[in-house]
Amino acid sequence: MPLDRGAVIREVFKRLRELYGPLKPPGDTGDPFKVLVRTILSQNTSYKNELRAFRALEERVGVEPAALASADEEAIAEAIRPAGQHRQRAKRIKAVAELVLERFKGDLGSVLEEPDVEAARSALMGLPGVGRKTADIVLLFCARRPVFPVDRHILRIFNRLGILGPKPGYEEVRKAVEEALGDDPEALLFTHLALIRLGRETCRARRPNCQGCPIADLCGRSGVEG
Repeated sequence: MPLDRGAVIREVFKRLRELYGPLKPPGDTGDPFKVLVRTILSQNTSYKNELRAFRALEERVGVEPAALASADEEAIAEAIRPAGQHRQRAKRIKAVAELVLERFKGDLGSVLEEPDVEAARSALMGLPGVGRKTADIVLLFCARRPVFPVDRHILRIFNRLGILGPKPGYEEVRKAVEEALGDDPEALLFTHLALIRLGRETCRARRPNCQGCPIADLCGRSGVEG
């Protein structure tokens, strides 16, 4: 009898836990504003370039709301050039800093402590360039709220698994994983990080290594690109 989707997701979690052991988010997650800025920098770029851009921004301007809000936009753009789309991102980051100062007095702590997770997500998504993934990353990484951020690697893996139908969207994947793993933020955090690692190392967009994949027998589309 085939496993239902919840059972498949729990089996994926179990196998990746055995394979990878504990995983931690990159960087310091103690400051939600820095996590927010870093996540904006990570969009459509490599981890290496994101890190270079963030470190340069920290050194040259400072990744704090007041420093970025008062900084020259060109200075921000030059610092984050390694991430690509530096002028567009600079405008967005400066606007985010200004609104965090205006709406939250420079402190996102009140948002993360909001009892209603949906209200907290909406507050974060009210900032320029902050979509569902960025909001959910801040909520999970910084406050361990029980949400599951979905990135392109995770979407690709679920598309290939086939348990949610062809090309499932962000909300379909998020809800399925949250339902399968419950409200355990540590399990959700590990699964997010582990699936991204699996997508980068094994279930790649091109030439996936299906023979070396720990969940190949659960996959309905082994070897199929997409």
